[in-house]
Amino acid sequence: MEFDKSFFEDEIRDGFYVSAEMKHAWAAQLEVLNDVDKACRENGIQYFAEWGTLLGAVRHHGFIPWDDDMDICMKRPDFNKFVKNVKNIMPEGYQIYNIESDKDNDNLLARIISGRTIDFSAKYLDKYHGFPYVAGIDIFPLDFIAPDREEDDYLCTVIDIVNTVAKFMRMKDSENEAIEGEDLEKLNSNLLSIEQLCGVRIDREKDIIQQLNILVDQLCSLYTEDETEELTIRAIWQKNKAYKFRNSYYKKAVRIPFENITIPVPFGYDAILKQKYGDYMKLVHTWDSHDYPFFDKQRDIIREKSESGLNEFKDTLEDVITFKEHVAILRGKRKVLKALDNKKKKKNVVFMPFKPEHWDAMDGLWREYKDREDVDVKVVSVPYYYKNYDGTVEQYSTSAEYPDYINVLSEDEYNYEKDDSDEIIIQNPYDGYNVAATIHPRYYVRNLLMHTDKLIYIPYFATDEIDAQDMRADVSMNSYVTMPGVVYADEVILQSENIRKLYIRKLTGFFGEESRRLWENQLNSNGAQYLINDNNNPLRYSRIPGKWRNQAARSDGSYKKIILYYISTNGVLEHKHEMFEKIGRTMDVFEQYKEEIVCLLAFESNMEEVLEGENSELLMDYQCALRKYNEYILGNGELMDAVKACDAFYGEAGAEAQMCRNANKPVMIENVYL
Repeated sequence: MEFDKSFFEDEIRDGFYVSAEMKHAWAAQLEVLNDVDKACRENGIQYFAEWGTLLGAVRHHGFIPWDDDMDICMKRPDFNKFVKNVKNIMPEGYQIYNIESDKDNDNLLARIISGRTIDFSAKYLDKYHGFPYVAGIDIFPLDFIAPDREEDDYLCTVIDIVNTVAKFMRMKDSENEAIEGEDLEKLNSNLLSIEQLCGVRIDREKDIIQQLNILVDQLCSLYTEDETEELTIRAIWQKNKAYKFRNSYYKKAVRIPFENITIPVPFGYDAILKQKYGDYMKLVHTWDSHDYPFFDKQRDIIREKSESGLNEFKDTLEDVITFKEHVAILRGKRKVLKALDNKKKKKNVVFMPFKPEHWDAMDGLWREYKDREDVDVKVVSVPYYYKNYDGTVEQYSTSAEYPDYINVLSEDEYNYEKDDSDEIIIQNPYDGYNVAATIHPRYYVRNLLMHTDKLIYIPYFATDEIDAQDMRADVSMNSYVTMPGVVYADEVILQSENIRKLYIRKLTGFFGEESRRLWENQLNSNGAQYLINDNNNPLRYSRIPGKWRNQAARSDGSYKKIILYYISTNGVLEHKHEMFEKIGRTMDVFEQYKEEIVCLLAFESNMEEVLEGENSELLMDYQCALRKYNEYILGNGELMDAVKACDAFYGEAGAEAQMCRNANKPVMIENVYL
């Protein structure tokens, strides 16, 4: 699989900071999924996205930002076929982890994994995008529920009996206690009962717990799809009889976008998600950080056993204080020299953005300095590089541009070492400690500090306000708080007092409580006016692609409202001809108000492909709509630009609606029958 280098960069998604390290973990799992997908397609095995992966596919067209793993499910016959043939159908190196492969595992799901050990070989790192840890996907079997309630109750009772015996043996094993005396007699009696109930023989010379686990797995698969109407995940069903779904929901799959690929979801995904999560479009953060991220324990192994360890920021409080004292001496000498110079000079302030895409976060502060008569403002673009797993770098290039009202100097046009500016303002906190990218070492914080009287750091991003109990957000803060730009800057401008307090908590946790006063003096909460998204920002219209800007622009310099109207493939399959009738009525309204509104009509990218195989009449309706509304329809690759450009969203619930909601834009979900 190929990923654009930008995929691996740290990113704010739905208000949550996704670290570059997590992006590499996602890429590794997508590589596993891609191989699973290929094996399943070639061997007639059907699978579906499950749990957070299903929710992420529908709501985000990718990972839920605070999720770190992938889940899929298969109906029992497909599950058994995959597990049985995994060595023959999956590429070399993959292994299955389940109750048969690992006797200590008592979980009825299976996990397809990239290996069993951390692997820094070039071959492994190349395939899994620089991610050295074991990556994998959980596979849940979907079992069919007995059509008769009494039959199902009996089966559940038998499974409970087997599980109880296995649980007793695991408890004794974990406590290193031998089973003897009355316990042994009771165990043998229970095993005999299980053998009689199930018509099996349990070999006392082999691992009994593993045999019991395998027996439970076999009991779960007693019923077939043809004789039942509902299915479930049996481990949940044993305790929760509400957890069941119609077989018809899983009769076929619809492929929808997931990051840079597509993933099959059940045809009835809307009903499934509503049953699982209720209002599934509402963002609900997972606060628990237990085993988050999934590779944390593997990472600890490298920290403990590797001499070189990880490329992590490790400066101590003593290091920070010593360096700041050194900088203070240099500044004192410069102050004396400036005092001897009788020439009256303007204050020299230098902004150092590293990507045009992040200029927004600096623009407001830049305007404040620019409007002051006593300040001379420069903007210098800092060289920025993408890292490769082999230690090499590639210089970043982009078609994006800084606003034309800014004179941006290159590194060849400006030498900060000779300028000795009054203030330097930066927005990249990482120096060399980010796994995906780096600025040129010449512009690392400690180098800049020695040539300016004040270094200010303002983040290039704003997160949602973080709850102090949100431990996953707390873990993600390790990637951007305990970094040189925050630690060494003279002033740090943050979006709110709440975020400031969380930064201080993180920094004191890293450097010790004795460092608290340093951070309280260094960090302020004055950045909301610069960092919080403002849809009225004049920059917004400059970023709109030219053809839409021209459609929206009025002669007096104002703009019409831009409405993104989005139609999903599943919506067409669900509502059929009524959907196209609704489109017609809606487009008539937009035409009526064309002096006030510009409509950008978007159909899901896979619609034609799906309709070709599903419904020829709907395909004709779709093609007719393409011809009739051609002037309004977005082209390939334009949807994300439309999400950024629009003033409001209208259409069906999904990732596009969620992105607009995250940008604080009005979202209106259509009712097809109105």
